Amino acid sequence: MIGKRFEQLARFSFLGLIVVMVILPVYWMVNTSFKTNREVFQRNPTFYPHEPSLDAYTSLMTPTGTRVPFLQALGNSMIAACGATILSVVIGIFAAYALTRLRFAGRDTFSGLVFGCYVFPGILMFIPIYLQFQTLGLLDTFWGLILAYQIFGVPFATWMLRSYFVTIPSSLEEAARIDGCNRLQSIFYIVIPLAAPGIAASTIFTFTTSWNEFLFAQVLLQKPQLQTAQVSLYNLMNGDTVPWNQLMAASVLVGIPVIVLYFAAQRFVGGGLTAGGVK
Repeated sequence: MIGKRFEQLARFSFLGLIVVMVILPVYWMVNTSFKTNREVFQRNPTFYPHEPSLDAYTSLMTPTGTRVPFLQALGNSMIAACGATILSVVIGIFAAYALTRLRFAGRDTFSGLVFGCYVFPGILMFIPIYLQFQTLGLLDTFWGLILAYQIFGVPFATWMLRSYFVTIPSSLEEAARIDGCNRLQSIFYIVIPLAAPGIAASTIFTFTTSWNEFLFAQVLLQKPQLQTAQVSLYNLMNGDTVPWNQLMAASVLVGIPVIVLYFAAQRFVGGGLTAGGVK
């Protein structure tokens, strides 16, 4: 009995430590965002704002120099991330369907290449992409940034959805075609509804990756009015001068859309991530 209680105590202590490690940085970020500059830089740190203030948030909304209002930068990030996610998932659905349902020479090799593209560092393709976009006039455009995000978006969505499509019996599509559906109709009426959890999961992770991307947004979008939230957040740091309360406030605002998306679709995520685990 004593051994069992000790085991439970050790287990809950370990879980409590993990919870503290996860929550404490988030709490400190939110806590700092409501502090004044004087309280942030004082010698003794405070674990809660003694003089709560919204100055950090209001400063973010005021354009200074080449920095646009942070809400505009958030809107730019939303345009780029949503556009890249929609395009990646749509292409991924049809690519994954072709890899699981169609028979053609080199299918397995092509599947391996898709996975190779996903693990291949996108930064190595940065210079060729920049030169091509410069020739095509896609620099300083959201379309160029959305196309650049397909480097990691399409392989990820394709590979993830492929694992889910494998679990859907092909007999359902055959029955639909006997009833008069063509292949495209069977995809829309049979495969996509059944693959909704996998599509939701791939959408969430593709959106998160695009939302958090920094390097392509920093270089491909040079106009200040087009900069994304991540670039705007980075520009808050000016040499040795770092407005920590504004930086934390910007981090809070950047994290809200992803948190809302996860909570809105969390019931799909578990099913999508475990796709293909059971045959």
